[in-house]
Amino acid sequence: MKKFEFIENLKSDVMFKAYGKSLEELFVNAALALFSVICQIDKIEHKKVKLVEVKGNDLEDLMLNWLQKLIGIVDTGDLFFSRFEILTMEKHGAHLKARCHGEPVTPEKGETVVKGVTYYKYEFKKAKEGYSIRVSLDI
Repeated sequence: MKKFEFIENLKSDVMFKAYGKSLEELFVNAALALFSVICQIDKIEHKKVKLVEVKGNDLEDLMLNWLQKLIGIVDTGDLFFSRFEILTMEKHGAHLKARCHGEPVTPEKGETVVKGVTYYKYEFKKAKEGYSIRVSLDI
């Protein structure tokens, strides 16, 4: 099963689909897709660890808040991430805690500045084989 793919490249947006056999895997793969847009993810070393906690009204809201929170950490915490561990996830309470591994932002490892996550064609699906989401990023 693939982790993610880019499905549309618009002028002001980048759209991707992420997949996971479990919700935890879906959230990790969505974060990997996001950071493969933001930076050269394969060059990001695990020098720093940041604990991230996110809440939402439901799973769909939680996913948007998760990605938006990660974008905020790039902007305010000056960190690029390349590995994510979901420590706890309350599906019904729409709450997660994760450990994110990365390094300080450097221009030479940066790629595209992502301003935020949009609702454009946003889709969160549960299927027999797991979960998928379609997300559009404002760049």
